[in-house]
Amino acid sequence: MTEERGEYIRFMNGEVLVFKHFFKEHFPKFFAFTSRFIDDSYVREDIVQETFIIVWSRHLKMFDSEVALQAFIYRTLRNKCLDYIRHEKIKERYSSEYSKERETSDYLMQAIIDEESRFLIHKAIKSLTPQVQAVIKLHLEGKKNKEIAEEMGISETTVKFHKSVAYRELNKSLGHLFLMITMLS
Repeated sequence: MTEERGEYIRFMNGEVLVFKHFFKEHFPKFFAFTSRFIDDSYVREDIVQETFIIVWSRHLKMFDSEVALQAFIYRTLRNKCLDYIRHEKIKERYSSEYSKERETSDYLMQAIIDEESRFLIHKAIKSLTPQVQAVIKLHLEGKKNKEIAEEMGISETTVKFHKSVAYRELNKSLGHLFLMITMLS
């Protein structure tokens, strides 16, 4: 059997362990250890596997002994579990605050207005001629008149003309939208 880099864990005292065997033998106890911190078995499995990857990637660092290796693994597992718990608390806090905001009638009304506005604006833009549509869409992406002209192969004057047509037509077809928003606010 050829010795590949990373297949073995070497200790200062000359002892050598086959990584694959060490993993299979010790995975269950490390997995059980993480249950003291985290209930989700999928998360626990990921944490243990990530820890073994760290050990495997540190193959150039020799450990003093198998006990030192296991101590390193336990410390790493504990730290990863605590990091996960902290991250979950932050997500929970944010979710709770966001959830309270979403439950308000103001939020519902604003969401309805936003979606209806997007729909009506998109519908109004689709009613424009293809070239005017292209100009207004590029403008809404934040492009300058010169960039639009270069991209479309038209003059800046033509871009300005198409934008004025678009604004005039959109104002005609969307004027009621602004009235509706004012009434609902």
